[in-house]
Amino acid sequence: MRLFSLLLLLGFFSFSLVLPATAQHPTKKVKVKKASKKTVATTKAVTPTPAGPVLTFERTPCYGRCPAYIMQVYADGRVAYEGRHSVPMMGKHELRLPASAVADMLRQAKEAHFETFEKQYLSGATDLPSTIVTIRQPDGTLKKVTAENNAPENVKNYFTYLTTQFDQLAQLNGLEK
Repeated sequence: MRLFSLLLLLGFFSFSLVLPATAQHPTKKVKVKKASKKTVATTKAVTPTPAGPVLTFERTPCYGRCPAYIMQVYADGRVAYEGRHSVPMMGKHELRLPASAVADMLRQAKEAHFETFEKQYLSGATDLPSTIVTIRQPDGTLKKVTAENNAPENVKNYFTYLTTQFDQLAQLNGLEK
């Protein structure tokens, strides 16, 4: 027991020797440089944005020649593309959209009331392709909607708009859909 107490006491003293001077003397004042108004204004102007995609668009394969690909779209216009089936660009590629086009896609989602869409609009047919759209909501959460061919008009219209935009970007013009 005495040996244990002695080891504990030695450990305490050796720990106190390696502590920084300010930690050993909590009453010692450390001068902190105040931020200038200019620095504060710069900090407010540069607001970090989420690092992840703001919109993900995916077309799944069918038993035929349906194009299948996924695009992860970032607010600055970067697009991480992966061609999976029946597309001219197979594999992973980095594509570009104007940031204004991304903003327009998100604006149209808001106008279509994307946040009120159901999670799934499925018919139960196993040979139909699906379109999956995931959008980062203003609170940072992700809303994912999967649709086949039986979605309401507002969902169909928004998905058709996105399909047109992304098929053009994936160079699918004129291919069977």
